[in-house]
Amino acid sequence: MSKKRFFQNRPAPHPPSPDSGVGQGVEDSLSAIYRDESGKMPDLTKLEPTKSRWWLFALITSMVFVAFVLAAVWAGFSYFKPFRGFSGQGLEIMIEGPEKVSLGAETTYFINYKNLTSEPLASADLRVSFPTDFVVTQVEPQIADTALFWRLGAIPVDGRGTITVRGIFTGALGTVTAVQVVGNYRPASFNSDFEALATKVLNYSDSVLEGDLQVPVKILPGDEAAFTYTVQNKGDKALTGLYCRFTLPEGFQLETTSTAFSIDGRNLLTPLPDLAEGASTTVDVKGVFASGISGEVHVIAETGRLGEDGAFLTGQKSETSFTVLAGDLSLKLVVNGKDTDAAIAYGVPLHFGISYENTSSEDLKNVVLHLRFESASGTSSSNNALLVDWQDYVENASGTRKGNEIIWDDDSIAALKRLPPREEAMLDVSLKALPAVSGTDDLAVRAVLEAEIGSVGETKVNRVVKAAPIVLRYLSDADFFSEARFFSEEGVQVGAGPLPPLVGQGTKYRVEWAVKKNFHELKNLKITATLPKIAMWTNNTLVEAGELSYDENTRMVTWTLNKMPEDVDRLLIDFDITITPTEADANRFAKLLGESKFEAADVNANASLL
Repeated sequence: MSKKRFFQNRPAPHPPSPDSGVGQGVEDSLSAIYRDESGKMPDLTKLEPTKSRWWLFALITSMVFVAFVLAAVWAGFSYFKPFRGFSGQGLEIMIEGPEKVSLGAETTYFINYKNLTSEPLASADLRVSFPTDFVVTQVEPQIADTALFWRLGAIPVDGRGTITVRGIFTGALGTVTAVQVVGNYRPASFNSDFEALATKVLNYSDSVLEGDLQVPVKILPGDEAAFTYTVQNKGDKALTGLYCRFTLPEGFQLETTSTAFSIDGRNLLTPLPDLAEGASTTVDVKGVFASGISGEVHVIAETGRLGEDGAFLTGQKSETSFTVLAGDLSLKLVVNGKDTDAAIAYGVPLHFGISYENTSSEDLKNVVLHLRFESASGTSSSNNALLVDWQDYVENASGTRKGNEIIWDDDSIAALKRLPPREEAMLDVSLKALPAVSGTDDLAVRAVLEAEIGSVGETKVNRVVKAAPIVLRYLSDADFFSEARFFSEEGVQVGAGPLPPLVGQGTKYRVEWAVKKNFHELKNLKITATLPKIAMWTNNTLVEAGELSYDENTRMVTWTLNKMPEDVDRLLIDFDITITPTEADANRFAKLLGESKFEAADVNANASLL
């Protein structure tokens, strides 16, 4: 029955044409199979086998599905975990405290921190950095280490806290600096740390110290001028480690003080006693202005501390000006052509020029001139006499020696009996600086020129006027020695080869360089010498300190040393050289080493040696 339905549903075949035969029937059958719906036949000469594309569809579908899943996961993570990396916003840090600092007063700063994230912080720490002049008096929470570092541990969501730091600023007025807090933290869902930072700018604008400086309103050169500086602690804490510094006017010569000062040019420095709450102390400076100084002058007095590098940190500053009137007699002192402080070597000649002029409108009578030598610190010392060779001083009618000074009066120079207005004159004096001797303490001498005026016109004044003093600071007595030896001083052979040298044979000598001194620290020492053509470098050296080198191109031997401390008085280096004479050198002297040059810087005198 099913076969019947099958054959009934198929179309009946066309009976073959009697003309076409069997071949025509096959062709008609193939045409019926390949003809398209429009009745056209395809180009069977270009047919290619068709490949299945199901795998490509499966791949594209899989990729679309994976991308959808990833997008869904990332959207969910972003919704539930909003951390996309921190830029100091996970942990908030705020610094509370004054921006304007009062030096010497105890100041309090609060370091506030807060967890800004929506999850706990697994760990956190804070490091607080104050300026180096900040002295910590109290911290809370307390820490065992001196460094201001706190380990905060875990911090819950919205967790917060405060660190309190109290202390005293001891720096200099006008300083602009900052306090900085650096925080490190790690959110609970992260395995890496993040950083937060907070900074607060500070300005040192005030101080608990209050100062008062008293000076004369007007004064004449030669008259005693007194400066009185009083400083008081207005704070509620005791102050320790304070210093006072005076900056004196040009031409002011220190006479006596109530306190021992260290002197650096125009600056005087002295320690102060501890100042309790409300306590005060006073420093006095007395002296005279040199002749020729006139007009408005300025004085500065300061209280502060010394920094780690020795710099003065001003905590209080008082300054004022006053007038120096024109004097009666103008004096000027010159040493070796200069009217400023100078560095000199031991044994050198000292040529002093003394000039004086009556600058008043009346006669000056009974004038006496004094040229005196004293310690640069202003104290007397028996060693001062050792630094001036008085035996070399030829006394003449123009001056009389008395101790460490030379005096000219009207017996020596008749014109000093009465010096008319605008009258001027000049004196010349030659001395010699003695070499240093054992036990010499004062390696700097101050030359002071002063004049006594008996009367101005018919008025007796008995006034003393002084020229600006000149400090003669002695250079180190360092000396350099160079010699070549075949035998040592003890007779030990240190050379080798024939002696005297023979043509064609090498003879080795030992060259010794020595630097000796008794005073001052030296730095940047350097010795150089050139080997002559007949000498050869052996590279056999013995160096106590520094470095010894030889340049084959320039044939230069160089020894360098960064410093020679004050307590080191001798340094030695040795090196060997070999000479091999030729026929042309026979019966001639051999030059073993060229000119040696020694250079150094004298630290104490702040000058160069050569």
